[in-house]
Amino acid sequence: MGVPLLTAFVYAAWQLYNYTYWLFSLGDDPAGGRLPHVSVVVPFRNEAHNLGRLLASLAAQDYPGDRYEVILVDDHSEDGGAAGATLPVNARVIRLADGGNPEGCVAFKKAALSLGINRATGRVIVSTDADCSWSPGALRRIGERMAAGADVVLGPVFIDPVTDFCSAFQALDLAGYQLFTAATVVVGTPALANGAHFAFRRSAFERVGGYAGIDHLPSGDDVLLLHKFVAAGCFSIVYSTAVDGMVTTRPVAGWGALWRQRLRWAGKAGAYASGTLRVAQALAFVTSAAILLGLVLGVVFPQVLAYAGLAWLVKGAVDYLLLRSVCKHYGYTRPLRWYILAQLIYPFYLVAIGSAALLGFKAAWKGR
Repeated sequence: MGVPLLTAFVYAAWQLYNYTYWLFSLGDDPAGGRLPHVSVVVPFRNEAHNLGRLLASLAAQDYPGDRYEVILVDDHSEDGGAAGATLPVNARVIRLADGGNPEGCVAFKKAALSLGINRATGRVIVSTDADCSWSPGALRRIGERMAAGADVVLGPVFIDPVTDFCSAFQALDLAGYQLFTAATVVVGTPALANGAHFAFRRSAFERVGGYAGIDHLPSGDDVLLLHKFVAAGCFSIVYSTAVDGMVTTRPVAGWGALWRQRLRWAGKAGAYASGTLRVAQALAFVTSAAILLGLVLGVVFPQVLAYAGLAWLVKGAVDYLLLRSVCKHYGYTRPLRWYILAQLIYPFYLVAIGSAALLGFKAAWKGR
């Protein structure tokens, strides 16, 4: 009868463990020597409405102009691509179609990134997405960590703008990922990465064979590549918590788009090489499922309803502690206004996405 509550306590203990190591991750990023030459690679498809914002933020980086370049890789855009964008002097556009698509390609984003990396001149590769905006200090923070000896740098990504409940829900979800990402890096078991703010040495990418072995999946250019770096066991992987190193990404428009995006993300879970990530996903899913099952059984057994309610309260309290810490650190507290409502629907959302992925459901994304 007390299974939902017991599960919630296990979940809370796990979250508090992550919270402890998140706190260890905070502090100033170490400065290294000479900033390396960096190539920012941006794969994009039908993002003409977003490219201007991204390019303006990249042009405003606090980084020597002769030490970085921007390579835009057009993945068969049907909206004019970058034709209407004002390119910084250190930016250029290449087309995936001109580079030749691998036969039977299903991972077009990985193919676009590979082409961009092949054409890059920098020793450090930085990936980002076309719907992002970079804080002026973000690239410098990456350069400093690389100069100090890092091989892979992960950085914070948040949702902006937050204007309604749907965007706030996405913002809180993504904020939780930042804490977990930082905590696993500190522990020494890096588990998550976000391709919107992901940097690695070109030599490291080549050493693990690039995207070979993970190019049968349409997504996972970030997390699955990180797992290859971790498996190699010879790279220094760090997470930058610097407040001036934030990258923001736009929310998807509406619940239908959110469902398709997250189902696509969940579709690569079976390929994860990180035991830490698999345990985390399973625990979050089981906790939410136990709460919902308790609510259903509570119709017949009222005492079970009480256990489910207490379990939900425990989960909600510990999640709030973590999310409040992340949001306060980055001065990003606006999404917390929607926290209670988000917590009320989150178990339904998580169980629905997880169940759909386990049953093999697929979702189209950007016409594919």
